[in-house]
Amino acid sequence: MPFDKRVLANLGGTAPHNGEFRAHIQLRSEEGTKINIIGPCRTTEDEAQKDVVQIRAAGAVGSTREESLKIMMAEARRIKMAVEYQNQIQQTVERMASREIVDESEVEYDDDDMSMESDPPWMQEYPSGEDTPKDSPQSTMPILTPLEATAELTKFRPIISKPSDLKHLLECKADPNMPLKPGDISPLRKVMSFSAERYVAEMRGLLLQYGANENDKDRERWDLRQGTDVAEKILKNNYKNIDKDYNPWSGNDMDF
Repeated sequence: MPFDKRVLANLGGTAPHNGEFRAHIQLRSEEGTKINIIGPCRTTEDEAQKDVVQIRAAGAVGSTREESLKIMMAEARRIKMAVEYQNQIQQTVERMASREIVDESEVEYDDDDMSMESDPPWMQEYPSGEDTPKDSPQSTMPILTPLEATAELTKFRPIISKPSDLKHLLECKADPNMPLKPGDISPLRKVMSFSAERYVAEMRGLLLQYGANENDKDRERWDLRQGTDVAEKILKNNYKNIDKDYNPWSGNDMDF
């Protein structure tokens, strides 16, 4: 009897486990052996259901029932590994944040250092494009483990960063294709969306050089970004050429 792939669409579902939910697909092999395909624990049932759908879809690629079974098991393992990796990254982010809090608590401030004339932190954090010095290597950057570098890459803010900041993380083996949390975007998409115009091409090139995956939507986004930057330059040039002292209501140029 030929293998009916439509059966896969109804296999399994979600199951509660230790206060969370996980995908659970139960079936038998051709020899009659009971097989359980189990996904990672998720905080919500919706997340677990997405794993179920993903495992079923992977199995639909197989040409036989046994082949589909092997693919589904492999997909469940892949999802588990991705979730575990994301958890490791998040734990590293939290551990590094805790370390920074401890470091800050050990700093002693002198009243003389808190000058009323100094700029507030939020102004120092976002320097203007004209005042930002040309990008240069920063030898004082700390050496990070690959996991720490990846954790830093999840917090990378292209709008206030330079190519040397990104290059340092990538040289420390940050993963540009890390698993993303729901609602987040890839480092490549983040750079193309938020980098300064003078840095965006270099940052994008660095990510691609260090193995970032670029899909068709990313390439479309890059084309859009380039076109937007060109249009913005034209608008700026036109604005500079406008006679700002001209008053259209002065009546000097009106013929009666």
